[in-house]
Amino acid sequence: MKKLSYIVIAALLTAFSILDGLSQNCKKFHLYGTCMQYSGPSYKMDMQSRSNIIGIGDKLTYNVVFYGERDYKLYFCASELFNPVHYILTDGGTGELIYDSQKDDYAEMIELSIDNTRKIMIEISVLAHKADPQVTDNYFGCVGFLMDWKPMKK
Repeated sequence: MKKLSYIVIAALLTAFSILDGLSQNCKKFHLYGTCMQYSGPSYKMDMQSRSNIIGIGDKLTYNVVFYGERDYKLYFCASELFNPVHYILTDGGTGELIYDSQKDDYAEMIELSIDNTRKIMIEISVLAHKADPQVTDNYFGCVGFLMDWKPMKK
């Protein structure tokens, strides 16, 4: 009986360690894989870049400040089973649609030039077009977006 208790405790600790490890990997998912692209020597990574755990049918919304007089490159990526990533950018003040990746066949990267500082909402979901729904129904993966910026040329 005592041996069984140790086995159960060990199994639970292992399970929690694995789950914690998976969540830790998602926290920096935007720093590797297809998100981490070389934008060029003049671009800097914006610290508002994010990653998170996501499931099919879930939507993540981020409010991001885009500073004026900057050019931005945004890269979107997801765990292999979850591609493509669908993202929508809307003005945080007016709700005006800025960009919908569906119109560009779910492009993984977008470039923006921002004249004046503004808040932009980024809504992200994953579509998993190539995955078997029986596999992805109860599966959680990672999604991320990486923001790079440089001063706008005048």
